[in-house]
Amino acid sequence: MDNLDTLDMSIEKLLDSKPVYSEPMPQEAEGFMQKMGQKFLTDEDIQRKHALNEFGFNQNSLNIDFIRAFLELQRRCKELQKQIEETEADYRKAFSGIAVLKKELDNVRLRTTLNSNQIEKMDSSIVRHTDRLESYTLSIRPGARNDSFPKGCREIDISDSIGYYDKIERAKETEDTTELEKFCGTAIAKSLSGKNTYEEMVIDFYGGTKAAAILYANLNKNSVYKIKLLGERESPTGRFSVICGDHLFIPRKFMLSSSVIVITGEYPLEELNEEEIKNLKFLNDCGLHTYVTLTEEGRNALIDKGFRNVTYLKAKKLAEGEIVKIAERAFESAVPSGAVSLNTLREIFDSFNDYYLTLPEDIEEYVEERKIVYPYDCLTVMEKAAINAIKNDHYTTGNVISCRLIKTEEGKFNFIDGMNYVNHLTCSKRRKLYARVTEMLEPDGLFVMNAFDAVVGIKVRSIKGWNYLPNYESLWTRDQLIQELRQNGFKIKYLLPTGVGVFDFLPQKYHKHPAEWIVAVTI
Repeated sequence: MDNLDTLDMSIEKLLDSKPVYSEPMPQEAEGFMQKMGQKFLTDEDIQRKHALNEFGFNQNSLNIDFIRAFLELQRRCKELQKQIEETEADYRKAFSGIAVLKKELDNVRLRTTLNSNQIEKMDSSIVRHTDRLESYTLSIRPGARNDSFPKGCREIDISDSIGYYDKIERAKETEDTTELEKFCGTAIAKSLSGKNTYEEMVIDFYGGTKAAAILYANLNKNSVYKIKLLGERESPTGRFSVICGDHLFIPRKFMLSSSVIVITGEYPLEELNEEEIKNLKFLNDCGLHTYVTLTEEGRNALIDKGFRNVTYLKAKKLAEGEIVKIAERAFESAVPSGAVSLNTLREIFDSFNDYYLTLPEDIEEYVEERKIVYPYDCLTVMEKAAINAIKNDHYTTGNVISCRLIKTEEGKFNFIDGMNYVNHLTCSKRRKLYARVTEMLEPDGLFVMNAFDAVVGIKVRSIKGWNYLPNYESLWTRDQLIQELRQNGFKIKYLLPTGVGVFDFLPQKYHKHPAEWIVAVTI
């Protein structure tokens, strides 16, 4: 304000002054001096007087231009002053509002019931109870999901595809949508091929008992997937089935596909010979078959014989949502085609005059030699990185007392390494090993192992041949791995999908699937 007032005063003085340049008027001389001045006025004096008048004219014009410029400057400064005053008024209003908001936020922050920790707890509680409410609703009426979900329909969303929004923006600027059409066609085709590892969104159902009829009616009514009842002579339409019977009997047409087998009797194995049981255990350890028993005796009989993926449900659950959930989760992680029976596997190795490695010592030597070859060299690097990350995150003090499980029988440790060892044991041997681990592991210590994924494992072997990996190796889906470890008394602490895309010869829809799971558990 002071500077603008000074400018106004300066301009007023300038306007009040005479902006005319005038040369001083010469004093009149008298007598002799007047006569002499007239006599001695030369041509040079006359020219100088003319130049001075011209300079005065130019100076007057310049002064006028200065005055105009100052007046324009004055006008602009007053506009800016007005804008500043308006802005300051807005700032004062905003500051007043912010001050009130800050006061309110301070009050909220200071209230113990609404601080950030409490808000986070409230949010977690809401999510948790919402999940419980949804689970309860689905348990009593799982068919509620079908109200807005057409059965058997594949839902595809390509909006997260790289370049999707760029293509949309380009389409706005031109009438030619050829590029967008091509992009959408490719993206949708890719999403459809990668949506599932099976060809049809349908569950084949097989069973002729009274319990099977109840289960079929429940699945048919409440599952989001289509359920197709197959007769004795009908062939499977998809690559997943639910089989219900009194005994552990799997028709040959379902033997090498993913299945949930529901057993209603107390003696599931009484009609099978030892060779058939060995074959079923092998397929079970490849991740193909999941078992549900309606009696505790049936569950115990399967576990004692060395089967895994066994769940016990009360008979009334056949008409409730739990069995629907089990069937659908197994369906969503179904293992693709390509599995072989144990007898076929033996014949394959005999035809190549090769050996199928089953002893841990032989397998360990083979695994060590394999580490230098792609893709197992990459998997080794990823495994080491995962183990180091888990150690750094869990052991903040850096005090790690570890052992290698294959070389250690007893002792107390806070880190037990079962990498590339536990996964090469049969289910019965793993259970004994798990019991030993619980005795050796310190409280809050970690037991770490890797588990080859069943989907990738089966597909790699089906493409390369089952003699491509000449060693016994159990395979798991993610849910099967979690179930096995929990049933043996462990709590999942870390679960890291590893090796995505390393088997580059697999079809495109398997490229985003992990090759193995690295899991760390506590007791």
